[in-house]
Amino acid sequence: MIGLGISGRAAADWLLSQNFCVFAVDKKASDLRALPPVSSLLEKGLVLFSEEEPLPLASISFAILSPGISLRHPLVQTVLSLGIEVIGEVEFALRHLRNRCVGITGTNGKTTTTLLTAHLLQSSGLAARAVGNVGVPLSSYLSEAKEDEILVLELSSFQLETMQTRSLMGAVILNITPDHLDRYDSMQSYIDAKMRIASCLIDEDHFFVSAQAYSLTKRGHILDSSSSENVQAAFRLASLFDVSSSQCMQALSTFKKPPHRIEWVAEKNGSVYYNDSKATNVEAVIHAVNSLPGPLVLLIGGLDKGAPYTPWIDSFRGKVKMLVAFGQAAFTMESELASAFPFCRAATLAEALQIASTHAAGGASVLLSPGCSSYDQFRNYEHRGDEFKRLVREMV
Repeated sequence: MIGLGISGRAAADWLLSQNFCVFAVDKKASDLRALPPVSSLLEKGLVLFSEEEPLPLASISFAILSPGISLRHPLVQTVLSLGIEVIGEVEFALRHLRNRCVGITGTNGKTTTTLLTAHLLQSSGLAARAVGNVGVPLSSYLSEAKEDEILVLELSSFQLETMQTRSLMGAVILNITPDHLDRYDSMQSYIDAKMRIASCLIDEDHFFVSAQAYSLTKRGHILDSSSSENVQAAFRLASLFDVSSSQCMQALSTFKKPPHRIEWVAEKNGSVYYNDSKATNVEAVIHAVNSLPGPLVLLIGGLDKGAPYTPWIDSFRGKVKMLVAFGQAAFTMESELASAFPFCRAATLAEALQIASTHAAGGASVLLSPGCSSYDQFRNYEHRGDEFKRLVREMV
């Protein structure tokens, strides 16, 4: 196991249950040992190494790579040079499953579309489950797999990099806009990673893409853009299992959007507070701003992902009253945006919220839509969103 995050732990747990000898390496090995899930794996026989320790590479049959680690990592390159196969956790799990599967990727909207697709299938009486990047490692399903259950896979570009098996009955690319440019050499490399989903299809006739994605990929059936492309994508995937449009429409009315997506939190003195912590890239923030009435005081920042913030200048004019930036990206954001908008920089989210609430007086709304990943100060975007909601509720 190269990396022992949530997905790596799930794969290791199943392998240990099947009496495999499992080695894991992680740069945070000393900290991980204290975590109950890792302690449990160690008790079951997992051998955990730090990156500085020598590894028993001669004893390894294959390696499972954490999606957060690049194929260009020196250890990965060493493993590959020895002729050892390196696969991802999703690819590993798919090799041990016989379920019907569909896959969903895109820069934004993946989780909502994945959950909606599973909801449509379940509402029509089919057994279905949302797994993958949605927060449920596919390997965690191996011990309870039911072959009649349809698996709806949310797939990130990182996961797609190591997928090979033609296991998908249908696939969707919702959109492709600049993201993860701290990982990829170019936008084209990012597009290529997303496009790997097509090579995992059993039948390429069941490949659906948004009009925006088609302009980049030149492959797939274009989704109808007259209504939400996310909804259209879910409907098209559900139709592969003979779910009718009328069944889909009925199920759509009972679907609840997941949290941290333009989520109403509270209102105080005419100012509404919204949590959009899931907005981890530039395009997602533009969508959030366009979805709400102005004026807005916008909380942005976190861990920079390499994309420029200048597209916000034209998109925010007349709508955004002030920008308040926090975290590692705050200085970069200030250099790119401070000449176009009133701008404040804060060290933490709590400080940023205090500044925003002061400047929102008079009827502006406060929107947390960071445009960055959360790992500089939080465990994940959920942690960041939950902390924002806690701070807002304490304040009001």
